This record gives sequence, C-alpha cells and structure tokens, in this order.
Amino acid sequence: MPTISLCMIVRDEEAMLPDFLGSVAGCFDQFVAVDTGSRDGTVAILRGAGAEVHDMVWPDDFAAARNESLRHATGEWVLVLDADEFPTAGFRHELRAFVERPGLGAGVILRHDEQKNGIVRTPWTLRLFRSSPDIRYRCRIHEDASDSIKAMLARRGEAIGRLSTPVRHVGYRAERMDAKDKAARDERLLRLAVADDPSDLYSRYKLLELYRFWGNAASMAPVAAECRALIERGVPLAPAHIAGDLVEMMRAALYPGEAAAGLAFLTAMAPVAGHTGHYHLAVASLLEDRGSSAAAGHFARALELAPGDPAQTFIETRALTGLTRLALAAGDLTGAKRHAGAAFQVAPDDAEVQLAMQVLAGVPG
Repeated sequence: MPTISLCMIVRDEEAMLPDFLGSVAGCFDQFVAVDTGSRDGTVAILRGAGAEVHDMVWPDDFAAARNESLRHATGEWVLVLDADEFPTAGFRHELRAFVERPGLGAGVILRHDEQKNGIVRTPWTLRLFRSSPDIRYRCRIHEDASDSIKAMLARRGEAIGRLSTPVRHVGYRAERMDAKDKAARDERLLRLAVADDPSDLYSRYKLLELYRFWGNAASMAPVAAECRALIERGVPLAPAHIAGDLVEMMRAALYPGEAAAGLAFLTAMAPVAGHTGHYHLAVASLLEDRGSSAAAGHFARALELAPGDPAQTFIETRALTGLTRLALAAGDLTGAKRHAGAAFQVAPDDAEVQLAMQVLAGVPG
C-alpha cells in the first residue's frame, strides 16, 4: 500500500488540534508538522500524537513554511491539511483507495468552507499529490503549488482525480478570522509580496479577493487599475487559471453599475482571459442581464472549458444553471430540465440547483 505523509504548518493551534487529530486518524503513515513559533501546547500535543515537529522562525511566507514541511516528507504521497480542516467520516477509506488507483498522480479535496452568515462554499482544492522534489509552493500567502504539480503530472503521464468525501473547514468563520486577525495579516503579507515584486499580478489578485470578501469596495479600484496597467504592459498571469476571475473582479471594481463599459472591458480582456470558464461566465452574466441571446454561447463555452479539471465544479454548475435560466426564459422546458438535471449530477447540494429542480419538478413537458 502506498505511504502517505501528512504535512502541515502550525502556530498556536492547541484548541483545534484535538478535533483535527481525531479526524485524520488513519490518513497518514508519516506526520510532519512545521511549527512557526507556538506559545501554547501545540508542540506537545503534536508530539504526543506521533508527529515529527520541526521548528521554523516565521518568515512571513507561507510558501517557505510549506516547502519546509515537504522537505521532511518521506511518503510516496503527500497530503496537505491545516489544523482547522477536518476530514469527515469516510475520507480515510476514500484516500487510501485513491492512492492505489493507477493513472492518478494528484487529487483535489472537496472542502466545505463555513463562512459568515451561515454560508458554506464548496471549493475543490489541490491538496494531494505524489511526492516529488520538484514540487514547490510559491507566493508568501495563498501559496500555490499547482504549476509544479501539473508539470510533474505531465512528466509522469498521470491525471488529477477528486476525493468527494468532504473536508470541513472552519477557517473562514468570523470568530476564527478575528482570533487570527486574518484580514490585517493577509493584507500585510500581500502588500509585502507586491513590494518584493512590483509586477506580481497574483498577489494583487489575492488582494482583490480579500477586499471582495470583506466588502471593501473602495480598496479594490486602485488595485484593479494597477492590474490593468500590468496586463497592458504584457505581464503574464500565473497561474493561468486565475485570469477569468481576476478580470471579472477588475470589471466590478472599475465599472460598477456600468454594464456597457464593463462588457467592453471584458471583451478587450479576451486575449488574456478567454481560455477560462470564469471569463465566459462573467460575460454571459452581463449579456443575460441585458437580455442578449449571445449569453447562451458564453455559458456553453464555460461548460466546455470545465471538464477535465476536477477543481472546476463551480464553473460547470454556474454554466448549467445559466443555461437552465435561459431555456426557461425562452419557454424551452425540455432544455431547462436537461440542463438542471445535468447540474444536479454535478452539484446536488447547490442551492440554486435545488431550487431549479423544485421549480421544474411540477412543470409538465
């Protein structure tokens, strides 16, 4: 049976660790923890659970800490989790079966992100991969290893799969965010990253995400303007999959309430973002609001771009629900039911999908 190294970075997680340790029982053969300066009982709890704890002075860089944990991993596979992420029942069995499947070299986990106002997001996150010395995280915060993982997969001729047993994540709960002062910390680290590299589009993208999350619209416009200037200078977007979401946040910040100007901006951004489903969803949404039949083509294009990447469930779901709405508006009940049924197969727990299924259940045809 392939061996698995569980790798994590921690600091003052005494309160989270008992539940975390219970949830990951049986999920690893080696447990590596990099502690960046805990002052509570974190280290003692981890060592008591059999973890190899390595001390590291906090470098203001999550990627550096992640890479330090990878340096100590000896398993054939690496599973990356945080102390506020709790695999649910059945995850261990699915994980062990997954790493034995031929043709797979990495996996995305289904994370249930509990947020403010009772909202739960369900992103697919790349957290499992074959061990390789070439895999490295980049970026001070919102660290990402996807490019090096995908390069490894290309060399090995392997694919990314998905683990559908949810991992509960409480890191976005208001009390957790406040306790860690995440808003100020994240903004500080992102600003440091931009100072390190003034052409860093990824960190600006994450700044826009941060401001969007906290509803700080006033701070978004200057960052969006910087992004536009960099893109116009030809600075490449890396990783490439962020392009669609980035240009949509730029549009919202630069042209709030200006549908025509926003659509013109997105059209101009097609050469840098048109390869992403997010981009076509954004264009389709504006066109749908204007009653344009061209929206269907962009929803369909977003749908075409989603398959093959297990992390794109959000794109697939939103494209199918968009096509459902357009079919209903056109009186095409058969088409609406077909699109809604396909969306239900992809994301049966999605609120909009469930509403569409309920509405269409009582409609003949």
